[in-house]
Amino acid sequence: MDHQVALDVRDDGRGFDPAARVERDGGFGLVAMRQRIEALSGTLQIESEVGGGTGISACLPAEAPEVRS
Repeated sequence: MDHQVALDVRDDGRGFDPAARVERDGGFGLVAMRQRIEALSGTLQIESEVGGGTGISACLPAEAPEVRS
């Protein structure tokens, strides 16, 4: 992976249905993660199933563009 940086995080928790996922209690965790990764020209993939845990994979170019906050 000479030109990208990848991070995979997996758990064996209770999982959720990504298609039905609605942020509750004012939280925007997954939405904000996706926005930040995409602002850096990267990708974010979320895989989960009820009772089966969750996996999150993020890939970014090794030299991501500068983002102003």
